[in-house]
Amino acid sequence: MSIITKIFIILIFVLCTNLCLLVIADRLPSEVTENQIFTIDTEIKAVGILSEESSVDWIIDYQRLYVNGSYDYGHIHDGKLNRTESIAILQWDDSLRSSGGSIAMGKKIAYNSKNKAESRYNLQTEKVLTYRTKEGSHLSGGESWSLDVAGNWDYKPEYIRCVFADNDPDYFPAFCNIVKADSTLLNFNTGQLSSRGVARSVTYYTQYPSALNYLIAVRPDSGMNSPAMGTIKTDFGGSIMEARNRSNNASATNNWKDTISVTGGIEKFQKKLMYESGFKV
Repeated sequence: MSIITKIFIILIFVLCTNLCLLVIADRLPSEVTENQIFTIDTEIKAVGILSEESSVDWIIDYQRLYVNGSYDYGHIHDGKLNRTESIAILQWDDSLRSSGGSIAMGKKIAYNSKNKAESRYNLQTEKVLTYRTKEGSHLSGGESWSLDVAGNWDYKPEYIRCVFADNDPDYFPAFCNIVKADSTLLNFNTGQLSSRGVARSVTYYTQYPSALNYLIAVRPDSGMNSPAMGTIKTDFGGSIMEARNRSNNASATNNWKDTISVTGGIEKFQKKLMYESGFKV
């Protein structure tokens, strides 16, 4: 994790704890003028030692303040958030290590920083691997997703697109929402693992919510007559806070967590997280 990312994660927690500028529904930042798109495709079929790492660390800030005759659209900074301002921090990390053995893997990473509507995402990842131990070798790894979005209050009519939307109350309140998904693979000897994750953290219109969806599954290797062997752990959790109108007092908080660990012969393991946070307009 970079130093600037740590600074802004601390900043969001300070805003949530000290100022109570919080809300259960996200108002996402908008894209910057110059957008970035990249994809990375990986295919591996090998016998031997493996070391593989991937990561995305993205921070984006946006505001619409009329200052000295022109609009100030915001920038990343270390002060408190201005009125209309929102900030999103999206982080993803994935790593694998083996001490030997046979592995076949396909992996894809797709990133797009443009504004995204519902059912469209800024970051998408997929991975499918099959592993077989040789001479006592094993495979270990982990994948981590984190989506942090915070913002100060804004006048509601500025962002309404739907003509049937309710304009009462007149404000989008302040908010601070954090959701995480982690999976860990330990001493994996034989089996197949697949995972898929998507996240949306940039859009223009308020009716498109933030989103983080993650699926992981472990099952026996189709070429073997025995269950998958090893340890699989998952941790899903979120911290949600919100205010009302232009108040600086928290009106709602919600903290949730789901944890599971399985060790031994695994016939089937599947966990899925689906998260969205947005205004009903």
